[in-house]
Amino acid sequence: MKAILSWFNDRTGLGDWWGGFAESPLPGGASWYRVWPCAVLFAFCVQAITGFFLWAYYSPSEQTAWESVYFLQYEVLGGWLLRAMHHYSAHVLLAMLILYVVHSIFRGAYRAPRELVFWATVGLGLCALAAVITGDLLSWDQNGYASTKTRTGFLTLLPWVGESLLKIAIGGPGPALGHLSLTRFFALHVGIFAAAFALLLLVRCILARRANAAEIAGTGWGGTSWGGSSMKSWGGSCTAAPYWPAQAWRNVAGCLLVMVVILVLSCQHGASLPHAGVPLGSPADTDPANSYAAARPEWFLVGVYEFSHWFPGQWAIVPIFLVPGLLVCIALAMPFVAKSVLGHFANIVFTVGLLIALAVLSYVSLAKDRADEKHQQAIGVEKQQAERVRELARHEGIPPTGALTLLRNDPKTQGPRLFTQQCASCHSHTVDVYDASPDDIASEKPSAPNLGRYASRLWLAGLLDAKRINGPEYFGNTKFRGGKMAGFVKDNLSELDAGEKENLKKVIMAVSAEAKLPSQQQLDARDAKAIAEGRKLLVDDFGCTDCHKFRDKPGAGEAPQLTGYGSPEWIAGIIRDPADKRFYGKLNDRMPAYAPSAADPAQHTLGPREIRLLTDWLRGDWYEEEPAE
Repeated sequence: MKAILSWFNDRTGLGDWWGGFAESPLPGGASWYRVWPCAVLFAFCVQAITGFFLWAYYSPSEQTAWESVYFLQYEVLGGWLLRAMHHYSAHVLLAMLILYVVHSIFRGAYRAPRELVFWATVGLGLCALAAVITGDLLSWDQNGYASTKTRTGFLTLLPWVGESLLKIAIGGPGPALGHLSLTRFFALHVGIFAAAFALLLLVRCILARRANAAEIAGTGWGGTSWGGSSMKSWGGSCTAAPYWPAQAWRNVAGCLLVMVVILVLSCQHGASLPHAGVPLGSPADTDPANSYAAARPEWFLVGVYEFSHWFPGQWAIVPIFLVPGLLVCIALAMPFVAKSVLGHFANIVFTVGLLIALAVLSYVSLAKDRADEKHQQAIGVEKQQAERVRELARHEGIPPTGALTLLRNDPKTQGPRLFTQQCASCHSHTVDVYDASPDDIASEKPSAPNLGRYASRLWLAGLLDAKRINGPEYFGNTKFRGGKMAGFVKDNLSELDAGEKENLKKVIMAVSAEAKLPSQQQLDARDAKAIAEGRKLLVDDFGCTDCHKFRDKPGAGEAPQLTGYGSPEWIAGIIRDPADKRFYGKLNDRMPAYAPSAADPAQHTLGPREIRLLTDWLRGDWYEEEPAE
């Protein structure tokens, strides 16, 4: 074995290099303070290794970025852990560098001969910060997209060069991000900032060894008892001890602690999907109408985000660019300010004040968000969309047009959005008027019927209730309040005996069965006999066809036809044009026509896809995953 090792050392020189490294003297001997550089190197190695495997799966484009992350997260064995370790190791690396810089200031380890070492450490922190920021977009989810869009938009605050920088950063004039934005941010993340970090790390190592030698030789001037240096006196030499084994074991312990922290953070949501690892939001939607208003920066920028609210409009250049630039300049000047005891003390006071200010601003921002109902609601909606797109991807697979297509064609998620935009000015959509639900959509000034559970037996029972038909749920805020239907219900259905009530239930079943609602399929099949009886009763006993057309009974044409009532064709038709003779005709009460003429699509408020989505949502007709047993 000795012969093999000797041969290997003769050919590579690694044995001699390790011997020299292990015996390299450290001023003052082993110290836990010296663990910082090794821990930073270790976290960066975790970043590099996990990043390489992420790179093997990642595809940067609008149709493939989120999809490739989804595949890694949910389809690759251990992929969620790989992604989580890369994500959290980046944040741990940045946190360690911030603490390292602060510790260096408190300890006085930024003075001569360590000025350049300190500057290199500050540069490492800036590179780590830039790497985290550029990596935020790469998952191409709603939060990353919205956050990055806001950050890049700040570039326009810079006079003369802002617009040009924005085009360079996102690959176009903006403000929307796209294919070129992803490829450029990926190049910045991997090719520029990661490479710059590795280079700075090497430079810092070289500078640190030179600083160690200077301290041991006594040629530097930093080092008094108040500064915490190991040097005996100004310009005097200090004691030294070899790296191995005392410092080596401290470094190993520090690296193990870093790994434990990364693993704990990675598994904080458990080790089983779908909640394990880093949450993946819904795919980014570049449509401004679907923008995500609850996006917030990462923990290290929350204070700056709150500070920026003090400077509206063009003044935002102060907190976004001028103040951070000034702080970097102050940090770089600290070694020269600290030539005196008073200067060193001033640096410490400034650092403490800055940290307290950032902590207070961060707390204020988080407290505001917790108390903001709209913000919390937006977060809840985004979580639901993220869960929904995963559910659809498992059921349907991801189409070539990307996972966003799944959401855009999903009635469950698009229906409420369309209803809020087009219908909620008049209609509410509350499933149970006696028990509020987070999914309810309440109109501020309802002037038309509540469409929750529309065309169901429950909804029709309320419509045919003499005490409720003229209430706010139905005709109470419409001109039909005094119409024939309301009069018929009050005059003929208010005092029924037991047998008549049973017949009315059968009529309700028959009308509701026309809709073929997914939620009532089993009920309709079970009550087929009663439904058939109800069809006869609504013609012969209740006289519904005096006003309504129903199947082969023409009716008087004064009210909406009951044939196919509540079916997809029926609801789509009344959305397109409620004044059509099949529905309300000239009696239509203020309801707009969203697609009245097939010959002139340019005049349509809603297209065929939007009408289908709204129709299916009103009917409760969408895919729902079976609950796990």
